[in-house]
Amino acid sequence: MDGHMQMSAFFELSPTNPVEIIGLKSASKPFEAGDLKGCPLCRMPLRSINRYGRIVRRAFVDEATKKFIVCANKTFIPLEGQLTAVEEKLAATAGEYETVARPLHGSITKLSVTLKGDPQFQINKIKTVIGKQQRYANLFQLRQRIRNFLKNVAESEQPFSRIYDLVQDARYRRGIPIDFDFVPEILQTRNRFLATALLLRCDYLILSEFFNTCKSGRAAQALGSGPAFDVDFTNNRDTCYTLLAECVEKRQWQSVVDAQIFWAKFTALECGVTKRSEHTAALLSDARNHLKNARWTCQEYSGQTKGMLDDVDAVERMLNEGTFYAPVTNEERAAVYAAMASEFSGTGHWYYCENNHPFTVGECGMPMETSVCPQCGAPVGGQSHQSVEGVVRATDIESQFGRMAI
Repeated sequence: MDGHMQMSAFFELSPTNPVEIIGLKSASKPFEAGDLKGCPLCRMPLRSINRYGRIVRRAFVDEATKKFIVCANKTFIPLEGQLTAVEEKLAATAGEYETVARPLHGSITKLSVTLKGDPQFQINKIKTVIGKQQRYANLFQLRQRIRNFLKNVAESEQPFSRIYDLVQDARYRRGIPIDFDFVPEILQTRNRFLATALLLRCDYLILSEFFNTCKSGRAAQALGSGPAFDVDFTNNRDTCYTLLAECVEKRQWQSVVDAQIFWAKFTALECGVTKRSEHTAALLSDARNHLKNARWTCQEYSGQTKGMLDDVDAVERMLNEGTFYAPVTNEERAAVYAAMASEFSGTGHWYYCENNHPFTVGECGMPMETSVCPQCGAPVGGQSHQSVEGVVRATDIESQFGRMAI
């Protein structure tokens, strides 16, 4: 039975008594436990046998993590598609406002709007000002779904983190020192990065549409001029900067470019409704530097940033022309998300890097270019359908979760 459970791969066994465990061989790595194994004679599970408890529990956690990855991917793709559809609909119906920005408290004097602080506060303020416009109802609902998705893919919600918290609590209750090693590379960060970028994109769309509504609406026309804005999007840019720093560390180049683009977009929004000053000049200078870095990233890592150079060009035009909204219809980038959707529906293939972190290859499912693992930086991919050394096919994810209907 020890051979069936591969005990020697997980524990140091006594050379004189192979049944005696003298220590752990090494810290367990993600997905190294393989499939859940049962008794080879009766096929019953072995979870009740303490001797194999560590291996069995590790396999359970691995299975839960695989399910977490696929569920997160299958949730992200529809959200991205819904946001794209809303963007296209709003762009096609620009200028069609049912009711428009109105002065607060029934005042007929000049409209003044303050948008500062936490992004959620900004969105709530916008809801108060524009009232119940059906034009934006779907957008606000979609934003809430994106926020929920972001919470659900946080590291604290992942199986490893939850088990870590339970162990910490149990140790604390028993008076045992609670510090023990926890390898952060175990946690999956890619979906949180994608969700954060999607929420930034949604917030930018809401803010830009709101400014268009205020400046073009009937209420603004009745007042004889556009409303006065007092805006400060420092918090929004801080979110971009935090995302940027994390993604550079994890070598997630698509999200790196997204963070730099949105930093520049929120700057363009703020400067578009604020009087020119030394502060706005400094912001514009920083925004151009971010776009310069984003352009370099797109050129250096073109395989991971397909279609994003067009976004960089569009935002540069926004800054140069002094406009604060330029919708981008990027067919190439849309094709990238369509490819992601096909990967997660089972037409692509799943692989493990040399450190057992899962990733996918789209289209035919065979590697045609080299890259790095977004979790640990190990080489992944390959050339001419040949994987780089250390990369193996994740048939367990494909067979058990790749085609599940969620």
